[in-house]
Amino acid sequence: MKRVLQAAIVATVFSSSAYALGVTAGTNIENIATLSYSAGGVSQPKVTSNTDLFIVDKKIDMILVTTDTDQLSVTPGQQDQETNFEFTNEGNKAQNFKFTVSQLDNDEEADYDADKDNSDDLASLEIKCTDDAGTVYGWASELTIEVAEDAKLTCQVRADINTDADGGKDLDLMNVELLATAVKSDGTAEAESSSEDPAVEDVVIADGVTDSTLGSDTNGKGDTAKDGKEVARSGYIINTPVLSATKTSCVVSDPVNGTSTPKRIPGAIIRYMFDVENTGSANVTNLDITDTLNDNFNVDNTVSSAKKDENKDSCACSTEPATDISGDTSLSGQDLSIANINIDSAKHTCVSVEVEIK
Repeated sequence: MKRVLQAAIVATVFSSSAYALGVTAGTNIENIATLSYSAGGVSQPKVTSNTDLFIVDKKIDMILVTTDTDQLSVTPGQQDQETNFEFTNEGNKAQNFKFTVSQLDNDEEADYDADKDNSDDLASLEIKCTDDAGTVYGWASELTIEVAEDAKLTCQVRADINTDADGGKDLDLMNVELLATAVKSDGTAEAESSSEDPAVEDVVIADGVTDSTLGSDTNGKGDTAKDGKEVARSGYIINTPVLSATKTSCVVSDPVNGTSTPKRIPGAIIRYMFDVENTGSANVTNLDITDTLNDNFNVDNTVSSAKKDENKDSCACSTEPATDISGDTSLSGQDLSIANINIDSAKHTCVSVEVEIK
């Protein structure tokens, strides 16, 4: 009698729950095959295979980006100026990452533009990071943080701006690089396993590699694929006003000719015009002008005659400004003080005061 053997193989898998970025490293996966069959039309006892067991390997992957869209505008001498970054652990296990920061060499660019570093006027570079739970790490020159799989950090780099940094037309530009390195518990850098052992949690370095699920995580200039490191770059730009002052005079009237071709004779009213020009890259607020008027002037009416026009393309002594600023003007003897003057970048502010020749 002919016997027919029919077999069906059923696989049973035991694993932990999968995260958004895959099964957690270190998970044990067991597979057992079962044979169900009949012989001579009679069901026979099931046969089970051996248990195949392997450990899910660790994939080290991360992405680090700056959330800035341009260099931070700063002025010489400012302290604790912060640039901003975001870090994500895209690996399949909690991982220690060491964060360090440095100023880039000259001609090195930030991630968001082609503006090249041209100055070394930063000091006291420090890092702070905050995790999803609100735990804050830093400020410190270096940080090592364990980041859960699929978790994020928001980080800041802060720096002091040297007082001798140049602004104005020179626009000193200082780019910084935040570096995240995957490290072991002893602080040494992670490395990819050289062989595959199903009984061991091997390591795969995957940063900067195109992933069929996540896409490419190469995030900017300076990155190298599969080195266990990610970098992001932002920076600072010095914006300062550059001021010049020109003082001119013109005759408003005299006691003989009035306002018709007046001359500079005793009793004549002289208008002084202060032309303050800002050729720099930052606006000016609350500028004060001080001037000691000549003793040959009768200054009794000086304060009430002070006026200004802010943010003009040019100034002319023959054109009296429109805004009365007597409230911001004071006189002590012959010492004149005019306060609260503002001037935008690439503009002139015109300030006038009238005095009488004795």
